[in-house]
Amino acid sequence: MAEKTIRDEVRYIRLALAELNWVLTPDGIREFLADLAEDGETYVLKHVTYSLKSFLKTVLKPRDPALFRALYDTFTVYKPKSNNKATLPTLEQLRLIWQNLPTIESRFYFALLAETGLRPGEPFLVSIEDLDLERGMIRIAKITETKRAFIAFIRPEFLEWIRTNYLPRRDSFVKAFIERVGRDYLGVGVNAEAWARRLIPFDQGRLRKEVKDVARGVLGRDFELYELRKFFATYMLMQGVPESTVNVLQGRAPPP
Repeated sequence: MAEKTIRDEVRYIRLALAELNWVLTPDGIREFLADLAEDGETYVLKHVTYSLKSFLKTVLKPRDPALFRALYDTFTVYKPKSNNKATLPTLEQLRLIWQNLPTIESRFYFALLAETGLRPGEPFLVSIEDLDLERGMIRIAKITETKRAFIAFIRPEFLEWIRTNYLPRRDSFVKAFIERVGRDYLGVGVNAEAWARRLIPFDQGRLRKEVKDVARGVLGRDFELYELRKFFATYMLMQGVPESTVNVLQGRAPPP
């Protein structure tokens, strides 16, 4: 392999790992690649998928074949001419999914993605201090090569539901957990404090599974959380919101 090719592969691998916070999961990989596709980064997408496949095969396969297979089969090398678009859920289908979700926290997570167009992983990076109840908005502060700091706005009706349903549930969960484990969470007291400040302190894997299981029953097919981000953008455009404004609201472009 030519030296330049090796340098390019390493660069794209580092880009992917940095965007994924150096944690590889099937959902995280799919969402990162969907993010690149949404932003029109087809050249980057092609090389990231190729380089990531090479990295997994070379580094992970000899060490953990089972994990390698789970991650390797998550995605394919991007081909620019491929056209595999699932029909987005309708508004009524989204409402039906929300009504059938089993917990308050999964309802909050699902509605937050649908009503703000956030990337599926972003709500778990936000602290409770980033939720501004007075102004009805959430500050998204993460800035990486493909993600910018921005503000997501919350409708008054959803904001009231958050006040009366989600926040009491969240507060009681945090209090019970802290009382049970004290300051020994993950063996370091400061971690417990950081965890307790999360807007969503609940297990991310459980929430994703609850949403996907219910959505599969409603839609009759597998459902990707990234579809909620696409739904938000499509719905806003249909309401006459300029594309440039939608890009700002979803963190694809900086505010003017």
